[in-house]
Amino acid sequence: MWFASLLTSSSASFGRILIVGLLPSSVPIVFVWMLLRAHSFSGASDWSRLIPPDLRTDLLQVLIALVVITLLTVLVQPFQLRMVRLLEGYWDSWWLTAQVAPLFIEYQTRKKELLLERIDRLRERLDLVAKAPPPTTLQEQKKRHRDHARMAAARRRAKLRLQRYPRPTDTEDPETPLLPTALGNTLRTGETSAGERYGLNTLFSWPRLYPLLSDRLTAAQSAARDSLDAAATLCISFFVVFVVAVAGLADEPKAYWIPALAFVLCCLSYVGSIAAAALFTTHVRVAYDLHRFDLLKAMHHELPKTAADEYFQFKQLSDFFISESAHTAADGLASDKLANRTYEHPAEPAKPAVSPPVQE
Repeated sequence: MWFASLLTSSSASFGRILIVGLLPSSVPIVFVWMLLRAHSFSGASDWSRLIPPDLRTDLLQVLIALVVITLLTVLVQPFQLRMVRLLEGYWDSWWLTAQVAPLFIEYQTRKKELLLERIDRLRERLDLVAKAPPPTTLQEQKKRHRDHARMAAARRRAKLRLQRYPRPTDTEDPETPLLPTALGNTLRTGETSAGERYGLNTLFSWPRLYPLLSDRLTAAQSAARDSLDAAATLCISFFVVFVVAVAGLADEPKAYWIPALAFVLCCLSYVGSIAAAALFTTHVRVAYDLHRFDLLKAMHHELPKTAADEYFQFKQLSDFFISESAHTAADGLASDKLANRTYEHPAEPAKPAVSPPVQE
């Protein structure tokens, strides 16, 4: 259970619990407590009430707040994945979001098309600059260098933004469906390309590959995942603060900067989650680049000799993983899907002989 993991966690695990659970949960709770103490919901806010008149009463309120934050974190922890998937754009579970999802998907599709057009347009302009006659004056030469550097930088930025959209994964069905949000498309880029480059289905092979990663790569990947979860949870927390602030400070125009600040922080947290997602997908690709053969070794499969053999073998293995998750009979599934696979069983090192005890 989460509370037990809090009591028995290491420093790294406690750091994740702190930045992903406790801190994001404390933001809306502390803000609601401040509004209640200032009587914001019953009239004009009296911010002087935030200063404690009695230290003992204040300590009791702080203790109660800590207990409430801990309990809320424990209750919200099982739904953390659901909240992140909500920001990713998996909206099929709710009727309202399922109705508006096609509109957001169309918006993401147009953004991708505009990026492609911008990249092509900038490439054509760079070609025209390169083919233009040499400048005759020093001022014209400097202007051409500035224009070339500016257009090249704009093209690089557009290509980086385009890399956050899923790539074609199959020659027969080249279009990978987009999600309604930028965060979802950034994560789907890794989910549909990291293992697919070698013939492995990423979604089904990643849980089997993750335990085989090196300690350094696992630490880097976990740090990126913690940053992603923390930014996504903070985004939701600041959105809750924004809604509560609008409700509590609706009759105080001078305090409108509070919900505005909460909304800005919500947007910044969402942008940060996209950056963390891009870093996370990079680590996932690196994991397949460095450790995909460790998966074959762990399953005692023969290592391929060529890239073509590797693709065929991984494709066959992915079909086995996918079939295992479908509603098919499990009896003899491996011999059916991996009929022509040969195994390699490395010899175990000989155990040292145990010498008999010396008789005195």
